[in-house]
Amino acid sequence: MSQSKPQHAPNTAKPALSVRGALLWSFAERYASLLITLASTMLLARLLTPAQVGVFSLCAAFTVLASILRDFGISEYLIQEKQLTAEKLRAAFGVALLTAWSIAALILLLRGVLANFYAEPGVAEVLAVLSLNFLILPFASPAYALLNREMAFKKIFVIQTVCSVVHAGTAVSLAWRGYGYMSLAWAPIASIVVQTLMLAWLRPKESLLLPNLKAAGAVFQYGLMFVSSRIVESTSRNAHEFIIAKQFGFDAVGLFSRAFGLIELFFTNITSAILRVASPSFATDHRAGIPLAGTFARGTAIFTSIGFTFLGFVALMAADIILVLFGHQWDAAAPIASLLALSLLPAYLIALAPNLMAATGNVKRRLQISLCCAPVHLLGVLGAAFISLHAVALVWAFSNTLMLVLYARQLAIVLQQPARHLFAPSLASVAVALGSLAGQFGTLWLCQQAGLPVLLRLILVVMAGALGWLLAVRLCRHPVYDEIDRLWQRVRPRRAKLSPT
Repeated sequence: MSQSKPQHAPNTAKPALSVRGALLWSFAERYASLLITLASTMLLARLLTPAQVGVFSLCAAFTVLASILRDFGISEYLIQEKQLTAEKLRAAFGVALLTAWSIAALILLLRGVLANFYAEPGVAEVLAVLSLNFLILPFASPAYALLNREMAFKKIFVIQTVCSVVHAGTAVSLAWRGYGYMSLAWAPIASIVVQTLMLAWLRPKESLLLPNLKAAGAVFQYGLMFVSSRIVESTSRNAHEFIIAKQFGFDAVGLFSRAFGLIELFFTNITSAILRVASPSFATDHRAGIPLAGTFARGTAIFTSIGFTFLGFVALMAADIILVLFGHQWDAAAPIASLLALSLLPAYLIALAPNLMAATGNVKRRLQISLCCAPVHLLGVLGAAFISLHAVALVWAFSNTLMLVLYARQLAIVLQQPARHLFAPSLASVAVALGSLAGQFGTLWLCQQAGLPVLLRLILVVMAGALGWLLAVRLCRHPVYDEIDRLWQRVRPRRAKLSPT
């Protein structure tokens, strides 16, 4: 197998253009997935009860932890490895098979124990189906990682869009036929089967190798640190599902999951478009010896200008959003969603930090931060569970602030820049978010005074927020304004060609 492609010189514009192109395809895929997910979620919210969603959410939280072990950091290893040889690729495939199939066997063995603990037989049924994921995924993940490494996001767009349609179609059709929580269990299986088949067709030729473990040492060394940090992070992130289920019941799990899911609509479908490009982009620049401090600072500022605005919008409009998307049976999730949105604000300042740490080989530092934050978060959730679901939501504010402080310290060391320089451009994002929220709040008040219907009210608030955001971006000369202007300059000549003379 040939070695990695030669890197572009630091002073050329080509890497920046390739990153922007990758971002456009990544955003296209995520927006397509967002529309598909939104439509299916609205239908499923009316076909399934909170308790049914709660059963699946609990099982999904369990398998999320298992999926980290299954991947063992192999995707990130393949993306960041400077000299990726055929032997290393074979070893990555071998480790993927070994870990994933072991996890599948473990889930099958433990499903009855978990079902008995929560006195819900459906837990065992869902876990049995979800274990199939771990048998199939190893045949897809190495090839998918190589597509990311090569930043082949046009191919990823095709694969993920088709898989999103399959996932949504399977879930809705089975729920319509009365399969309840099992409709949510079979949907990802159908999706991963289609993904594996498409990757067999679109995968890079050099990934068609038989597995072995001869060069597995480097994979295990990187993977052990990476997977340890991911396990700690995901345990901390998903433990509330288990605690809420035991303390409040599956209805409460469903409500909290729906509130968290509203925030995740943005993270999964918008934020991940950025993060997915960030890892290979950071890794490419790092291999070429290009300093990452400026890229991180600018990327964080652009990211927070969107993220802060979205979280403010959810905090203000959660009741209307949930009513329109999910119906009245989910009304109790609205105040939880508002609290979660405010609590997650500090986390958006460091959203790019874990990817940067992984891309530069600093997975040990990431693990150290996770080991400090996770116990604090878990103890907070345990204590808050004796008070209310709203108290549980507020725990994220404290733990995310702690994580921000710790990551700022480590980033200053890795990037050799003071933390204030890394986050200073993001201060303008606060002004941008406040400008947008001012327009949203004023429009909401006028709509309420006029007694407008909830859907029309929501549409008008979104429009006012978007206009307020654009105005604030322009007045503050925020870094995202340059990206908007650059995009406009590229679109304007095309519009001129299409317009009649």
